[in-house]
Amino acid sequence: MTEFPRFPAAFEWGCATAAFQIEGGATEGGKLPSIWDHFCAQPGRIKDGSDGLVACDHFHRFREDVALMADLGFRHYRFSIAWTRVIREDGSANPEGLDFYRRLLDALAHRGITPNATLFHWDLPAHLQRAHRGWLGRETAQRFADYAALVARELGDRLPRVATLNEPWCSAFLGHDIGVFAPGVQDRPSSLLAAHHLMLAHGLGLQAWRAERSGTQLGIVLNPELCAPASDAPADVAAAHMAELERNDVFLNPLFGREWPAEMLAQIGPLGEQRRPEDLTAIAQPLDFIGLNYYTRSIAQSPVTPDEQRRGYRFVPPDPAKTRLTDIGWEIYPEGLDRVTRKLLAQWPLPPIWITENGAADNTPVVAGACDDRLRLGYLQSHLAQLSQMVASGLDIRGYYVWSLLDNFEWAQGYSQRFGVVHVDYATQQRTPKASARWFQQLMTSPQA
Repeated sequence: MTEFPRFPAAFEWGCATAAFQIEGGATEGGKLPSIWDHFCAQPGRIKDGSDGLVACDHFHRFREDVALMADLGFRHYRFSIAWTRVIREDGSANPEGLDFYRRLLDALAHRGITPNATLFHWDLPAHLQRAHRGWLGRETAQRFADYAALVARELGDRLPRVATLNEPWCSAFLGHDIGVFAPGVQDRPSSLLAAHHLMLAHGLGLQAWRAERSGTQLGIVLNPELCAPASDAPADVAAAHMAELERNDVFLNPLFGREWPAEMLAQIGPLGEQRRPEDLTAIAQPLDFIGLNYYTRSIAQSPVTPDEQRRGYRFVPPDPAKTRLTDIGWEIYPEGLDRVTRKLLAQWPLPPIWITENGAADNTPVVAGACDDRLRLGYLQSHLAQLSQMVASGLDIRGYYVWSLLDNFEWAQGYSQRFGVVHVDYATQQRTPKASARWFQQLMTSPQA
């Protein structure tokens, strides 16, 4: 008999996706282009030269996908709403786009699946990038608040839990410093300004939602950093500390009314003058929950190149001879989930926690109608064993969402990496549940504590 990790009976089990990664339907129903549409169209930006125009065709196949979720036993579904699908360029509502999400919510309700929506998973409307410089312009934060208010009015009665942003670190730093995500800017001070405006959007968005509708559980989803120094050398220890300040403190400090660390204020330089004294009060809105996304840890050493010196660290890849890696090259480090969660709780007064993403890239193909994704299965089993211990120790963690339901468009990696517990044949759109999905199916129906 298979032994499964134990969790409280009320613990929530779910799967997660994001609009740009699965929906497709890129030009249908009045949908506007996003900065990711423009980024994908630039040669060399995406590893396999692909885009999100069709993706998993969820726009047309959502009923099939919801039925698949239900058959696998998932009772909670975390998805993102495409800002570009529900709003016109003049800021008014797009009825066709809103109707798509109403049909999706109808399908979820019919199958007894509770929705958990995210308002922004990186697909910023391209016209806001053009008109306001995207997250480098303060106006974009206000436009996000307008969007949040619209969704609250139109869909809020169907959405019991809503996150404003997903992983704002990625939009800010991968998009504006390293430049490997849309919009592809490479400027350190700009990335910090983008981070500030993203958090301002979060605070204004919460205010706007609550002005329209009460009773919704509101929060944010972050991907906190657990960074180990490459050695005991003081310079490497300092580099790991800088990496954690960037990933954690830049976002968590303002959530709880605290200023950035002095190191980050020094890095933003003169652009910091665009941060207003009243912004901190706007950002520090009450939180009903926080979502934590965890995949791996990082290893840092003292910077070498000018760009690294501006950041204060450089990342080094894990040694495959010393540790297990997923197919994308990330270290499998389940104890990091416990370590990073406790580190955050020691520094900030976090509200109840949901693990909103956790998963592994495993590119095992389908053979004879089956996908034996043993790497992913081992990853998930080790992380859920760790999570079970964390919950049993008294940590207030109330649910877990596996990333991802479907293989999908993995941003700069295109379709070269597969994170789904369900295999997608992109040529035929055939869905094939993997061994990991069947294991989850058993876990979620096993007797719990």
